[in-house]
This record gives sequence, C-alpha cells and structure tokens, in this order.
Amino acid sequence: MLKTLSKWLLGLFAILLVLVLCVLLWFTNGVDAIYGAHTQEVDYTAFASRSELVAISNVNVLSEDGQSMLANRTVVVDGGEIISITQDGVASHDARQINGEGKYLIPGLVDSHMHLLKSPNDLLLYVANGVTHVRDLGGPTARLRWRSEIEQGDRIGPKLFVSSPPINTKDLLEGAFFELITFHKTTRSVEQAERLVKTYAEQGYDAIKTYHLDMPSYRAVNKLASELGVPTTGHFPLMMELNELTVTQQNEVAHLEEIVRVLIREFGSIHEQGSEAFFAHVEARSDAIIDDLLANDITVNSVLWFMENIHDQFSDLEAALKDVAIEYANPGLVEGTQDSDQYKVGWLPGYNQFEAEAEPNSDAFHKNDAFWRARETAHHILLRAMVRRGVNIVAGTDSGGNLVVPGFSLHDELVSLQRGGMSPAQALASATRAPAELMHSDAGWIAPGRRADLVLLEQNPLDAIENTKTINTVILNGRVFEREQLDAMLAAVVKANDNSRKINIDQYR
Repeated sequence: MLKTLSKWLLGLFAILLVLVLCVLLWFTNGVDAIYGAHTQEVDYTAFASRSELVAISNVNVLSEDGQSMLANRTVVVDGGEIISITQDGVASHDARQINGEGKYLIPGLVDSHMHLLKSPNDLLLYVANGVTHVRDLGGPTARLRWRSEIEQGDRIGPKLFVSSPPINTKDLLEGAFFELITFHKTTRSVEQAERLVKTYAEQGYDAIKTYHLDMPSYRAVNKLASELGVPTTGHFPLMMELNELTVTQQNEVAHLEEIVRVLIREFGSIHEQGSEAFFAHVEARSDAIIDDLLANDITVNSVLWFMENIHDQFSDLEAALKDVAIEYANPGLVEGTQDSDQYKVGWLPGYNQFEAEAEPNSDAFHKNDAFWRARETAHHILLRAMVRRGVNIVAGTDSGGNLVVPGFSLHDELVSLQRGGMSPAQALASATRAPAELMHSDAGWIAPGRRADLVLLEQNPLDAIENTKTINTVILNGRVFEREQLDAMLAAVVKANDNSRKINIDQYR
C-alpha cells in the first residue's frame, strides 16, 4: 500500500513538474516574441560594403566646434579613418568620388540611450537613419557578441557601447520573476551587487547599469565600479533624495525623468496642490540640483521625446500611432500582450499602458491629463536650466519604449531638444561630440585621424535641426551607404516585419 501511494505521489509530482515546465516555456516564448526574437531576420549580408578610399568634394563640413559650416571642403577617407580635409582640394583619381556640392557633412549621430532587445533588424534602422554609434543601456551577453561582430566587420550595424544588465534590488520570488520578463539582474545584498559588478567588468561591459537598488547597494556599486575604472549609468533608488547628488559616484543619469520623479515625490500631490505650485518647486530646486551635477561632472541623458509622447498616447493614442514610423518597429513589441488590466505591454489600443481608460469628460481623465502635462513641463523647465548653465547633456531616446522607433526617434529627440531650449548647434552636439567625449570615442567630430563615421545631408542642420532627416549618404567606419542602399535596408525591415505580424496596422501607416 505504501509503495503504491509513493509511486502515485511521484507520478503526480512528475506530471506537475512537466506542467510547470510547459507553462514556463510557454511564458518565456511569449516574452521572447515581444522582444522580437520571433521576428523574421533581414539578411544583412545583402547590404555588405567594404571600407574604401573615398573623396567627398565641394562639401560644407561641420566645424570642429560645431558652430558653423566650412564651405568648399574636400574630405578624404581611407581605411575607416578621415585622412584629410582641404579647401578646394583635389582628391586622388583612385578614390570613390562623392559630389558634395550643396550638401552638408556632419559626424555620424549617436543615440546615447537605447535598447536593442532581441531583433537585430534594429541595427539596420540605426544605420539607415545616420546613427553610427549607439549605447545599449542594459544589454545581455548576446550584445557583446553583436558588438564584436560589428567591430570585426562581420555584421552591419552602428558601433555598440554596451552597459551591463540593469542591477536591481528585489526579494527572491519577485526578483526571479523580474529576471524572467526583463534583462535585469536582481540582488538582495551589497555583497551580491558587488559580485555582479566584478563579473560584468570582467566580461568586458562598457558601463554598469543601475536600476532601483537599495541605498547601500547603490553606493557600493558606484564605489566599486569607480575603483575598477568602469563608468556607471542608470536610475536612482526609489527613495533616493536629491542631496545624494552631492556625493554620488554615478557618472550619468539615464533620463531627465529620474530627477523629475524625485521632484514629484518631494512636492507631493500635483492634483491637490496644483501644477503652478509644482512648477515653482521645480524652478526653485533647479539651481541646487545643477550645482551638484556640475560639481560631480555628471552627464544627463535626455530621453525627452518619449516623455512628451506619453501624454500624446494618453490624450489621443490613435493620432500618436499615426505620427510615428510604426511599420519599422519590431511587431512583437508593437503588438505586445495584455495578460490583465494591471499588466499591459504593447503600443496598440487595448495593449498600451499609457492609454486613457477614463472617459475624456471625467474627473479621473482630467486628473491624469494634468499630471502628464505637468510632468512634461517639469522636463522642459529642467532642460532649459541645464542648457543655460552648461550641464553635459547627451541625446537618448530609450528605444524599446512605447512608440519609440529605433533610428527614427533620435531625429524626433533632437527636434524636442531644440524646442526645449537648445540651439540647433547644441542639439546636434548632444548627438555627436558630447557622447563621443563621454565614451572617449574616436568619432564625434570631423577632423583628420578621427573615425570615418559621417552623414551627408541635403540641408543644413544648423538652420533647423530637423534637417538631420535629409540623409543622402551614410559613411559607417569608411563604408559608404548611398540613399538607394539605405532605402533598401528600410524596405527589407518593413517586409520582414510584415511577414511576422499577427495584427494588421495599415490604419496607422
């Protein structure tokens, strides 16, 4: 009898174990689909190009200080490097000739905050949009492989700067679930957090990404990373006070939003006290915050357009969807999932976490509308103050977020930065020279000896920053991609996306 019962219990346990494993596989398969792992992959080898001797003649070249265009220059590129810049020069007849007359040459653009997720097609979107260097702030080890393949010329894509997976403080069960659905790694102690930092440094990550750590772990991570010579970037602890900026060793704040979030917590209820009182609070606190940022040489990543667009999604999601290049976005991310009303993932109506659920004339709608508007205005107040006082700001998009289309969104970000208080030259610098200096990159401005990451434009971005969209040719580490090739890249991504869709999005194209 006892043997029979034991066999029955073991059999039941085995069945339960199989069921749990099946559910786990089903769930992880769904997560992978959202991140783009099931999206048809474009054959990037069709766009392969070799580095060659290139001469761009009669072109207007962005000056090294980024303040003006230098007319009638001839720029010679060889072996992935800018060899010379001459006025009215004549290049070797052996060079590939590009007529730059009436055009404008700028450094390749940098998206300083993005997420590649699991669809390598996004790499082509960056190249086609003139983005020659990206900073993946929170990449799993597969990103290190992609980084190596790009550096060796085996894969087409922008140069990759890869930070570690975000390090987070959570308890055992919540942490295990969070690791299942994100690229995050969770810790429950200072010692565990320090072990992760050492591991990531040994693996060759370019930076350590912090998320919502507890305060002791946050301080320990920044201290150890500094000792190891690895920069830190990321989020603040959920309960961090802004006076921590006076002593923090964090090198970069991953979004303006991090500061705004703390200011909202400091202030209290915007609904009860009013938006104008909140704006006064932000104004009153700005200088002290900026004093600490400047004193500790802390860079701020902008991520402004995404924050502006949250209100657009809330107030009129249909219009917001039609205003972005949605056909290029990873369909898994666009379609998402809706497991419950509390957990929505996706961009479309019914799946979008920012979509208004209350009727437009209701008190709940007006309350949320006022909150999102106030949050957006606080970003603009801080940005204007930071620009005025010379805080180092780099342009980032947080691609992977709702309606943030890789490559395309950086141009949106630059327009938002100009609208938020930057001159066209300052906005352009935030996506060229500023991130290059932050990363100690050999690109970022046009000068002999610099890496040949260049974008040839039809119109002058110093007249209006939206002219960064008028791309004629992209030169990526000395390899030339003309407009026809760039268009072919974009068309290939759209075709792969359409072949992978489960939901028709024609109404938003």
